[in-house]
Amino acid sequence: MLNILVIVSILLLFALYDILLPASRFLAPRYGFETTERFTRKAISHIFSLMRAYCGVSLEFENVSGHELPGRFLLISNHQSLMDIPVCMKLFPERMLRFVAKWELREGIPFISLILRSQGHALIRRKGDATQAMRSIQRYARRCEREGTCPVIFPEGTRTPNGEVGAFHTAGIRKILDETPLPLVVAVLEGGYRIAKITDIVRNLYKASFRVRVLSVTDTLSGKKAVLEAISSAREEISAELAKIRGEEPIN
Repeated sequence: MLNILVIVSILLLFALYDILLPASRFLAPRYGFETTERFTRKAISHIFSLMRAYCGVSLEFENVSGHELPGRFLLISNHQSLMDIPVCMKLFPERMLRFVAKWELREGIPFISLILRSQGHALIRRKGDATQAMRSIQRYARRCEREGTCPVIFPEGTRTPNGEVGAFHTAGIRKILDETPLPLVVAVLEGGYRIAKITDIVRNLYKASFRVRVLSVTDTLSGKKAVLEAISSAREEISAELAKIRGEEPIN
């Protein structure tokens, strides 16, 4: 019953957001951008407050890199769940994050689909033309630079069903850094693989926990070799930290 109340709340916020966005188009572009950003942050905060209060959901954010986060950066991490996007948006509250996601997510996922369609996120067809995909990422990277937002990409390209770290694809990361040179922030996500699909919310949301740990912050990279080495190192960091987290006590 409690899980159903949370889901109903998300659907109501989805409906409200669907009303707000058309209204914001009549405002000045910059004001409309700020309005939708502000509403999204409040809605996500409300959703997680409900999850914490009624389902015991817990969130943990930790920066173990030894460095403060830059004003803008490219965030890369492993990918476990549909929840990864709102979890990151909740736990990086001082940054406006924009994600590279698969095209199929533009419809059918309450609230998340609308966020992805409306805020300048990159929606890529995984089985489409590779050249067209790179052009989409190029436009997205330029938009992030113009709007002052932080691009986020999951190099695995898809969620892993058991939470293990899959192979990292490098083309999207390289294209983003070519268009908008940025520091590279590497983070590990844990807990979301138990809620990989919408149907998992009812079964597994109760007492679910989500962790995000920032592992490293690298200065702006230059050259293909340096980028490839950084991506390889990032996968090793994430895999090692994931094993470490799974050996720790659960968060309260």
